[in-house]
Amino acid sequence: MKLIPFTNPIKTETKTDSELIALYKETHQTEYVGELFDRYHHKVFGVALKYLRDAEPAKDALLEIFSHLFEQLLKYKIDDFNHWLLAVTRNHCLRQIKTDQHSVPFDKVHENYFSPSFMELEHELDLLNEKEKKLAELESALKLLKPEQRTCVQLFYLEDRSYQDISEATGFELNKVKSYIQNGKRNLQIILEQREKKQ
Repeated sequence: MKLIPFTNPIKTETKTDSELIALYKETHQTEYVGELFDRYHHKVFGVALKYLRDAEPAKDALLEIFSHLFEQLLKYKIDDFNHWLLAVTRNHCLRQIKTDQHSVPFDKVHENYFSPSFMELEHELDLLNEKEKKLAELESALKLLKPEQRTCVQLFYLEDRSYQDISEATGFELNKVKSYIQNGKRNLQIILEQREKKQ
């Protein structure tokens, strides 16, 4: 598969990532996302190749990740696009690896099982499984918070939204948002600590 850069008749080279995202949200013109693609597709492909270890799946991952950007950039407030995009890429690849594990022939798994790269990958998957377990515990504990605290904590920690963004999305005053997050975080810690003691 040959990657074809986006055509870009609009002069966007001098814009920052944040400016491109803001312009895309304002105009919905795909050329702004195209400039982000031109800037970052090599980096995303490199990360995908590191995890998937095959050029074709890495290219597929690249195209899938960027195809979702058109919707995600409109939906979320992203303060550091580079950091956010690479985190999305890593999570996408780890989920793909987990899915593919169930369809890999046994002899292929056995052949590679003790290689350093495979064991490194297994460690990554263990970390992902632990992360998913903790996330499930967190989501369960969130249900015990007051609605205002739950909403603000979810937006702040799980969706990486800013105080101002949460205030605009919920209608809560900015100082209320900060208070709900602070109190919600403290209450979550109490709930999780109590559960840990019971185990």
